[in-house]
Amino acid sequence: MAKKQNISDAILNKFNKPQFQPGAAVCFYWMGRIQYGYVTTIKQASWGVQYMVQSCHKTRYPCGLEYEGQKTQYYTGYIHFATTKALGPDELVRRIQIESNARTITTVSLNARRPDHESGNDDSGSRSNVAKPSTKVTKTRSKRSSSHVDDQPSVVGVHGGVTKKPKVPRKSKLEEALEKQRNFLSGFVKKD
Repeated sequence: MAKKQNISDAILNKFNKPQFQPGAAVCFYWMGRIQYGYVTTIKQASWGVQYMVQSCHKTRYPCGLEYEGQKTQYYTGYIHFATTKALGPDELVRRIQIESNARTITTVSLNARRPDHESGNDDSGSRSNVAKPSTKVTKTRSKRSSSHVDDQPSVVGVHGGVTKKPKVPRKSKLEEALEKQRNFLSGFVKKD
């Protein structure tokens, strides 16, 4: 149930009794986004009636109820009572059909290059050097046998040794601070 101190008994009765039957077209909000769908099941929850609403994309959402500006404790998804009643079942069914027809499936090619107008760079002149392949190819051959595997990060191989490996400190700053603290405290320890 919703918070009793803020909500009248009339609204609490709306939350505790089913306002829509299975199969009814409703307007609902899921995480702030308006959607349309059909009530599939109803069950009693500790906070009121829970409606399971199925959208036109066959996704099911658990929903509470919003009535006269008050919502059930579960408000991630909720049926907007006033909008549902104002639109009526015919208009809701029409909107559900529009949403189901508007859904398009897009495929993404793994080998496709992003068009220049979507790249985020408006200066087309600066991209001219990027697209040209290099004519000079240099090969370096290792003196090690081909069966040897280096355990180096991939960045070193990609940049061809441009990046330097970070120097590993002998002791971390934390270890040095702990050691200083131990030395300081050992001066206060009474030795027999």
